Amino acid sequence: MMYALLTVAALLFAMQFLFNQQFRKENGDGDDSTVIFAGYTHGISFLIMLLLSGFRLEFTWFSVLVAAIYAIVVLGYNYASLKSFATANLSVFSIYAMLGGMLLPLAYGVIFCDEELSIFKIFCIILIGIATSLSFEKSTTKGNNLKYYLGVFILNGMVGVLSKIHQSNEALAVDSKSFMATVNACVFILCLAYQLIKNKKIAKISLKSLGSISGHAFCNGIGNLFCLIALVSLPASVQFPITTGGVMVFSTIISLIRKEKPSAKTLVSTAVAFVSTVLMMF
Repeated sequence: MMYALLTVAALLFAMQFLFNQQFRKENGDGDDSTVIFAGYTHGISFLIMLLLSGFRLEFTWFSVLVAAIYAIVVLGYNYASLKSFATANLSVFSIYAMLGGMLLPLAYGVIFCDEELSIFKIFCIILIGIATSLSFEKSTTKGNNLKYYLGVFILNGMVGVLSKIHQSNEALAVDSKSFMATVNACVFILCLAYQLIKNKKIAKISLKSLGSISGHAFCNGIGNLFCLIALVSLPASVQFPITTGGVMVFSTIISLIRKEKPSAKTLVSTAVAFVSTVLMMF
């Protein structure tokens, strides 16, 4: 069941990139666009979590503190993502996002949670690294945009680390839906405060942008919820490599459905990622 949740989460994470790109095409990648995107996305995600919890949310000071830090990381990640999409192709972005999302939580799990780093796991991680390297395509970006790539790498990884920290402290943690609702509420409040202080009003968006934001909110919110649920039973050193490989596989499938023509390297990298993901489950 946990592996099934991670598989669905990987599919949702792959789909969210499409909504992110679509929003950027219409609204750009400036500070205001980042805040608008994050505010509306997490406001909708909060409502989704509220509905799923039956309008019953739990709160502890520990969860609120972790959620507040999580919210700041999410805002930074959204900003770095939109800036990256301004000049980079999706393959370059995916490499930094997926590797950060895999390596940082894995390192945290091994170093601080005494998770075993077996030869088998190392082999699977190497396969994922090979797969992401093969998917690399020359970018049109300039060297000074490297900071945004590094931001994507670190901040996406920190999302996994903070999730593991929260889920590992069962005595202090709230349930997964309550935690995600708290995170979304924190992001929404920060974005709302920014708009009111800077612009003295809440920005309006088009129906097209609302559609992109709603799609991203659903994919991101439910995907993160499934990952949190799985973290209760699975170690981070297993979960995040599976999610990384799954996102790569589903991203390629989505490209094929959209009648795009992935390169031979992309197909090979997807095959390698698929094999690694399956091996990590056994």
